[in-house]
Amino acid sequence: MSRRSTPAFAGIAVVFIGFVLVACSPDSNARLVVGTEPTSDHRNFAEPPVNAPIDPSARCLDADMPNVGIDESVAYWQNIFDDQRSHYPEQSFPSQQEVESQKRAEWSQVVNDLVPPGGDAAFARDVCGLPQLDGALYSGIPMREVRGHAAELGRRACTSLIEQGAAGLWKSLQAQESDRSDIAAYSYLIHSAIVHVCPQFSDLTAGPTGIVKCANVVPDPSARPGEGVFCVN
Repeated sequence: MSRRSTPAFAGIAVVFIGFVLVACSPDSNARLVVGTEPTSDHRNFAEPPVNAPIDPSARCLDADMPNVGIDESVAYWQNIFDDQRSHYPEQSFPSQQEVESQKRAEWSQVVNDLVPPGGDAAFARDVCGLPQLDGALYSGIPMREVRGHAAELGRRACTSLIEQGAAGLWKSLQAQESDRSDIAAYSYLIHSAIVHVCPQFSDLTAGPTGIVKCANVVPDPSARPGEGVFCVN
């Protein structure tokens, strides 16, 4: 696959891998209580890197739009795969029905349903000038002008954060054989996602490793009886 569509897929594939979250509590409306494990005291992503390469003149469509809903998220991925199918007709891709089913199943109540009003737009304005937003669809449409592209980057950053924890995500970035400016750009993107898209997870930058396996989860001592504990299988 050529570099042209790389920002839509491979640009942060190592970091922003989607995880399906399940609730250990039958109460689907339970407030999120993160299971904790002992960690070192560093505050990863608590501050933005000062050397991130940002083009202040860049503009993203999502910066002037409301938060992305589930229908728009599905439409975004349909757009991406339709573009791939048209350019690589000889290759096999998921059908439109399969894409819709998968993306609706992946919609996370823990992340997507809790984005503050205007969070996607604020995130898009903040990160639009990063190189991760460069590139275009094969149809020629710049990625910055694709509805949902910037928002999806923020949602995936938050999903990775609650799975790996701030420390784990930081280590994943440092382990990459990438230019230091690229790592700074990714760090800036993750910090911005915490600030604008999932501020409910900002305490993860201060120590907890994130959501852990159900079999090993230890509820936060501050949790009230009956509150749900979210974890992964």
